[in-house]
Amino acid sequence: MTIAGSSYALFNGIGLPFTTPAQAQAQAQTTYNTRSTETIKYNACLVNCGSRCPLKVHIDNDIIVKISSEDGINETIFGQHQIRPCLRGRASRWRVYSPDRLKSPMLRIGKRGEGKFKPISWDEATTILADKLKYTIEKYGNESIFYMYGSGSTGANLQGRNTCKRLLNLLGGFLEQHGTYSEA
Repeated sequence: MTIAGSSYALFNGIGLPFTTPAQAQAQAQTTYNTRSTETIKYNACLVNCGSRCPLKVHIDNDIIVKISSEDGINETIFGQHQIRPCLRGRASRWRVYSPDRLKSPMLRIGKRGEGKFKPISWDEATTILADKLKYTIEKYGNESIFYMYGSGSTGANLQGRNTCKRLLNLLGGFLEQHGTYSEA
């Protein structure tokens, strides 16, 4: 995150000591609406749920400045469901710019819990994953593979939502979830 971006995030909505919260909000809104280079892109949440809520991502100079919900949901199509992202979804820009965000695969080199990792290539990571998956199926059977609903990123690719399930079915099947918290 740039200094300008972090300053905006830090001071957005904070008024001077003599302003009321309503005045501070008006000041922030006025400042925010004057951005001339802002564009809006649509995306979906990548959190631990079904990951299908639409996000309006406000971008200024290639930096995410705000994530909001879609206000114009057509109730004739979706019914009166409130298809709005939760706070975690709307706060996902902080995860994008987190200094702790992983940007490449990591391999644990120490004992579990020691926190010792080394970066590896994507080819090496997918090879390790494929080998471990084959080993687990051979030793424990396909029922030992559990596909977790809402694993975070599988729901974001709306066209390929079932790609992982299809792969596991081609390998002989897997244990499916039933009665998740999002199906209540």
